[in-house]
Parts: sequence; structure tokens; C-alpha cells
Amino acid sequence: MPGLMDNVATVNSMIRTLLAVAVVGAIGATGYFGWSTYNARELHDKERDQLLASAQSDLQKRKQELDQAGIKIESLNDDIRQKDERIDHLDTALRLLKVDKRVARLSILDQGTDEEGKRKYAIVQFEEIDEKGNSIEKPRKFKVYGDIVYVETWVVKFDDKYIEQADIHRSTSLVLFRRIFGNQQKPDDGFALDAEGSNPRAYSSGGKTSDLERKVFGDFWKVANDKQKQMELGIRAAHGEAPNIKVEKGKSYRIMLRASGGVSLNPDMPVRKRIKPET
Repeated sequence: MPGLMDNVATVNSMIRTLLAVAVVGAIGATGYFGWSTYNARELHDKERDQLLASAQSDLQKRKQELDQAGIKIESLNDDIRQKDERIDHLDTALRLLKVDKRVARLSILDQGTDEEGKRKYAIVQFEEIDEKGNSIEKPRKFKVYGDIVYVETWVVKFDDKYIEQADIHRSTSLVLFRRIFGNQQKPDDGFALDAEGSNPRAYSSGGKTSDLERKVFGDFWKVANDKQKQMELGIRAAHGEAPNIKVEKGKSYRIMLRASGGVSLNPDMPVRKRIKPET
């Protein structure tokens, strides 16, 4: 009997030991699981924070790049606008450089010799026209002596920079048609075209004359002889010109002024109509 009781005690002890081990194992497993879960969450949170910080940094970097790109684009747009304005400016200047601001037609209606047979004469018609050839004033007829006809002009040429800048008042030369005469008569015996100090119709804008034109043509020779005055007005040259040509009956000649140059006199279309000359 005592032996049986010892065996039962031994079995009970083993069972208690196994139960204790099981309990301890369960507690350990639970603790490990809890520790692992806590650490996993902490690692996850840390990884999330790192990813978020990296994303924010990348976003800030991209924003800075976009801001810099925007500044560059705006700068490029400004540069393009400035270049476009410069191109338009130069295009206007080039166009003005080719403009014939004042144009006139000289038509030779008749030619002959005076009664004494000593002097040749020509009946001429002078009319100011536009660039399309249409008359902008009533044609005027004159009897000049000789077979070479002179058209005396006063010309004002401005500094090149004003043409380049397409200056509204100084982008083209100015000309005043002074008088017309032949080679067999004195210039003072010629006929006046534009009255001295007058307002040529071609330069009228709404019937008004600019201050510049008044200053230039109001006392032309004073301006022509005053370098300081010319500098103030942006003038590089002011002088008289008298283009001339040996005329032929029935022909017409066009008198033109280039924007940056002087006066030219070239053959034009034939006379379209005959007008009985007044002697």
C-alpha cells in the first residue's frame, strides 16, 4: 500500500510539473506575442514616419523645381515678348526706311523755242501725289526756260537712331518743294512750289502741323546753320537739293524722298492727258 501511495504522489508531482511548465510556456508565448506585436507596430509606425518624411521632402523638392521652372518660363516669356517687340520695331523701321513720304509728278506737256529762237522752253505740270499715284492737290502748270528742269528742295535728314526706333516724327526725312526752274533762267526767276514756312499737305495730320515741322521749316536756313539747334532736334543734315533732268515732251517724272535719304527724280509713266498750256 505504501508503494502505491508513493507512485500516486510521484504521478501527481509530474502532472503539477507539466502543468507548471505548460502555464509558464503559455505565459512566455503570450508575452512574446505581445512583445512582437508591440515592436511590429512601433517598427511600422517608424517606417511610416520615414516614408512620410521622405514623401514630404520629395514633394518640397518638386515644388521648388516647379517654382524655379515657373520663374524660368516667365523669364523666357518676357524675353520672347521683348524680342517680338524688337522685331516689330525693326520691321516698322525697315518699312519706314522704304517709304516715299512725299511724292510728286512732273509732266512735260509741251516744248518749244521762243519767238526769237534763242531760248528753249517747256510747259510743265507739277502735282503732288500719294504713293499710289493719285493726285492730292490741284495740278499746277509752269513755263520754264531751257530743256533741263530743276526742282529745288529743302531737305532735313534725321539721325539714324530715330529710323531704327520708328520715331513717329523723325522716322523719315522731310522735304519742302521750294521752286521749279529751267537751265536757261535764273533760279530766282523760277516758280514757288511750297511757300516758305508753309504746312505741306503731305505732312498734315488732321490739318495740323507738328511742332517739329514748324521749328524746322519756320526758319529753315537758321536751323541749317545752327549745329546746336540741329542736335536738339535730332537732325543730322539740313540743306538744299536741286535734282534735275533733261526733259522730253510727253514724258513724266516722279520726284520722291526716301525715309533716310535725299530726293530722287526718275522717269514715270507717260502723260495721261494733254492740257493746253497757259503762257
